[in-house]
Amino acid sequence: MNRIRGSITLIAAALLSVVIAVVLTCVLILQFSLLDDDGIFAHSDAATAIKAAIGRDQRGELIIDENSTKAAKVTPTLLEFKRMFSGFWYVISDGRSVIEYGPVPRRVLAGLANEQKKSSFSEYAVNDTSMRRSLSAVVDQTDAGEILIEVGGAAYSQWQMFIATLQDTSYIRIPILIVLVGTILAAIVIVPMLIARPVRRVAVAAELIDGTREGVRLPENSAPLELVPMVSAFNRALGRIDATTSAQRRFLSNAAHELRTPLARARTRLEGVDDKALKAALVSDLQSLSSIITMLLQLARLSSAPAQETEIDLVATAKRIAAEHAPSALDSGVEIEFSAPGGSIKTYGSDQAIRIALANIIRNALRHSREGQQVLVEVEAPATVRVIDRGPGIAPGDRSAVFQPFVRGRQDGDGTGLGLAIVAQVMALHKGLVEIDDTPGGGATIVLRFPPVEVSSNPARHCEHEKAPT
Repeated sequence: MNRIRGSITLIAAALLSVVIAVVLTCVLILQFSLLDDDGIFAHSDAATAIKAAIGRDQRGELIIDENSTKAAKVTPTLLEFKRMFSGFWYVISDGRSVIEYGPVPRRVLAGLANEQKKSSFSEYAVNDTSMRRSLSAVVDQTDAGEILIEVGGAAYSQWQMFIATLQDTSYIRIPILIVLVGTILAAIVIVPMLIARPVRRVAVAAELIDGTREGVRLPENSAPLELVPMVSAFNRALGRIDATTSAQRRFLSNAAHELRTPLARARTRLEGVDDKALKAALVSDLQSLSSIITMLLQLARLSSAPAQETEIDLVATAKRIAAEHAPSALDSGVEIEFSAPGGSIKTYGSDQAIRIALANIIRNALRHSREGQQVLVEVEAPATVRVIDRGPGIAPGDRSAVFQPFVRGRQDGDGTGLGLAIVAQVMALHKGLVEIDDTPGGGATIVLRFPPVEVSSNPARHCEHEKAPT
């Protein structure tokens, strides 16, 4: 059964959210346990509700209008206080008239009769374990003038205090909103920064390992501690791959070298063969074998540690390689033509490797050209080399396969199957591209695109177009 792949970032964000939620829950539970009302909050809210309901009738008498618009806007309303607290009472007085509700203590009414209370005050009931507010009096300006409001018999429970706290925008909603927004930002920004970026750095370093150089490893010192075991295991795997690859390269190189001795002996013994037809066939076979050995050696050299890279003039290099192949082209009745802009077109890389690549594609073009045809070697800015032949061409279905070792095209029965594989390896070493196009009128055009360094002159104004020297 396949496991569902998970994202470290998403998991960390989810865990962070869970931690924040747990912390918030603990804070709310702690707040709930600490909430207590000795009457001060309930009395204050009740006085506010009463103040909103106070008014006067047409005769100027003091009244309580619990259904007025102003009274309905207060939370909780006076009607809600009456429903919540069975012992709730209040007394209001303007000095001339008194309105009372509920079980008002006699001493409160007696105090009003004696005009003892002219300012705000509070009274408490004290026992062995607690002190509770039994009465609150406040003198305040209302729509009916200055009024004395006395309330009692009300105190919020812990649950009522908790609900009221949650409903208080200024007290709880804004802090919760800040925490939630901070959690979201942390999950979206901070968590990817702390987790995804180090992982991405390791991934980028891994992408730079192209297999062309031995000894390249992922940096362990800069990797997060959680990724160090994976990075170390990956580096150990790279070490094993390097060791295996190095052994294969040594074997390939040694085998190619060892084959040269019996090949030389075979050439010597051919001198004693009298049958001309047999001798010609054996010479052809030995030449093919020699080509394979030469290319195996080239592969071994290219697969080993890269040669020292320098600035290469593609114009001069391509012209020199074309000239080197001019004699063999003339023997086959094929003409090599060279075309390039004036000045130089430069790239950066291994001169030996680039010469090997150019030699292989020129030999490939000559092998597929018939007598009387022409092979054009063309260099263009920014750093492109084209070798154009008029042979049978390469079928589109074969173009990706011919870059693999020992794979021949449909029209390439005499080839070794290594030439274009070497070209592809050279271009990979130079971070370049190799392409195969059709030649207009028939044939194949092999294009090498190197990373450019500079173009020293304008190819549209100065152009060199000549036959390769023989």
